[in-house]
Amino acid sequence: MPADDAPQVTAPARSPVSVGWSTQFDLASEISGRTYRIFVFEPPLPPPQTGYPLLVALDGAMTFPIAAAMAATYAFSACPVLVVGVGYDASPLEMQVLRFRDLTPPTPADALPTRATQLGAEHYGGANEFRQFLTEELRPTIAAAHKVDPSREALFGYSLGGLFVLDTLFQHSGAYRSYIAASPSIWWNDCAVLKHEPGFRRAVQSGVASPRVLITVGDQEQASPRRIPLGMSREAAEALVGEGRMVDNAWELGTRLEKLSGDGYHARFHAFEDEDHLTGLAASVGRALDFASRD
Repeated sequence: MPADDAPQVTAPARSPVSVGWSTQFDLASEISGRTYRIFVFEPPLPPPQTGYPLLVALDGAMTFPIAAAMAATYAFSACPVLVVGVGYDASPLEMQVLRFRDLTPPTPADALPTRATQLGAEHYGGANEFRQFLTEELRPTIAAAHKVDPSREALFGYSLGGLFVLDTLFQHSGAYRSYIAASPSIWWNDCAVLKHEPGFRRAVQSGVASPRVLITVGDQEQASPRRIPLGMSREAAEALVGEGRMVDNAWELGTRLEKLSGDGYHARFHAFEDEDHLTGLAASVGRALDFASRD
C-alpha cells in the first residue's frame, strides 16, 4: 500500500492513435461481395507532374501502418509515394479467415492443406474476384481522389499476399507496372502458381510483357522456428517449415526471373539476412517502397 502522503498520479487522457497524412474508408465490392477497409497515405508534398507513384499493399491492417510511416520519410527525401492499404474491418482472427479466400487462386478441395480443410473449401480460391475488385473498383476510386501516375503502379503482398502477387504477375502482367512478392507462399497447392510461369516467360521474351519484379524472403524462413504458433508443437512447426521451402522456392524463382530478358523487363531477388517469416515483414515493406519509387 502506498504511504498516505504519497503523491496521487492521475492517468493522462487517451485517444486513438492516428497515422500521419492518412485516411481510411470502406469500399463495398459488387464483384467479390465483400466490403474492404481501404487505408490511404498521401505524401505531404505536391504530386509530381505525372502524379504519384502508387503502392497497393495487401493485408493493409498489417502492412499499411509500416508503409505509411516509412513513406512519410521517403516523401521528405524527394521520393513521394501514394500508399493504399487493402484490408478488412474485422478482428485479427477474422482477418486471417477473410484473407484466405481473397489471396488464394482457385484450388481443388482435395488440394487444400489439412489445416485449411477445417474452414471449408468455400473460404479459399477467390483470387480472381479480388483481383477484379482491385483493378476495376478500387483503382478508379483512388484515381478519382488522388493524382496517380498510371505508369508507376505497384502491387505488394506478403506470404499468401506474395502468392497473389505472383499469380497476378504470371496471368495478368499488364495490371501493374511493378510486382513485389515478399516471402511468397509458392508452396500452395503443390506450387501450382508456377504452372503459369512458362507462358509469362514467353510473353516477356516476345516483348508482350515488360513488368518490374522484386521477390524477397527472409534467409531464416527455412530454419528451425524461433517462435512456435499457439496450439502447435515444435515438431509440427518444423515440419511445416520444411514443407514450405520458403527460401528455396523464392530463390529458385527469383534466380530464373533475374536471368530472363526482355525489352523493358527487370527482375530482382533479395534475401534479408537473419530475418524469419515474422520479422521479414517490416524489412520487405521498406524494400517495396524503394522499388515502387524508382523508375
